[in-house]
Amino acid sequence: MIAELRTFVLVARLGSFAAAARQIGLTQAAIGAQIRRLEQELGYEVFDRSGWSVTLSGKGGAILPEVEGILSSFNGLRHFSPREPSRRTLRVGAISTTQTSILAPAVAALSAEMPSLMVRLVPGISMVLLDRLDAGDLDAALIVRPPLGPMPHMTWHPLVTQDYVMVLPERMPGDDWRQVLMEQPFIRYDSRSFGGRTLDRFLRAQHLAPRSVIETEEVHTILQMVASNMGCTIIPRVLAIGLLPNIRTLPLGEHRISREVGLMTVGPHQDAAIAALIGHLAAAARKSVSPSPREGGRTL
Repeated sequence: MIAELRTFVLVARLGSFAAAARQIGLTQAAIGAQIRRLEQELGYEVFDRSGWSVTLSGKGGAILPEVEGILSSFNGLRHFSPREPSRRTLRVGAISTTQTSILAPAVAALSAEMPSLMVRLVPGISMVLLDRLDAGDLDAALIVRPPLGPMPHMTWHPLVTQDYVMVLPERMPGDDWRQVLMEQPFIRYDSRSFGGRTLDRFLRAQHLAPRSVIETEEVHTILQMVASNMGCTIIPRVLAIGLLPNIRTLPLGEHRISREVGLMTVGPHQDAAIAALIGHLAAAARKSVSPSPREGGRTL
């Protein structure tokens, strides 16, 4: 019920389901479903619904301060530890493109610093990991920055900004990314992911509709398909681009788009383990800049 209580407070503050949906990146229907679940659990309505706006019901207004207190206490429990346990588990979600280049060296350094700490890695896409963090299933999430920024009760720790590039097979003809895009099969970065949404907005703004043949959120899978001559793609410049054979890149020129990768945590304060993890992630991110692959028709 924690997620439902947070949604209740957010709707109460903003005065509409639509505004709350925009704030946290969910659909209006999902917001409505959370409020209905809360009302069913409580046994009474917490909002009076009228047209596009909602107002607190009498009981909803009465419980609002209590709910805010519950959420504040819950957030405090994340970092409460009167006695450090002998073997603490830190639950960290991470998107696939960060697991080897950023997370692995950071966790190695963290383990050396805190040998009694165990790190549990939870893979997934940014949107799912953000939901799990909000639900209390994770302590931190290494993700792409959400389009609307962090939720009010969360803190964003930026780590690295990755520009998008076109990636194509080594022997695929063409040095103009627009021409290649319209002439060759396109392997699409999944539009359900935060990074994929950035790409979709860019293509619409450029009035480009490539012939998509497959769509996936796994960037490493996309690169393997490009290296196997299945088509071209546009993805963030990740470390793996410089390591695979049979691929080259084309810059997008003045049409620069990028994604920001960072760590999302709950609340403004972090305990010692999370603070140490942030420091080691920042160090690993500085070393994760992709080596220059073959760009255009030249070998760099």
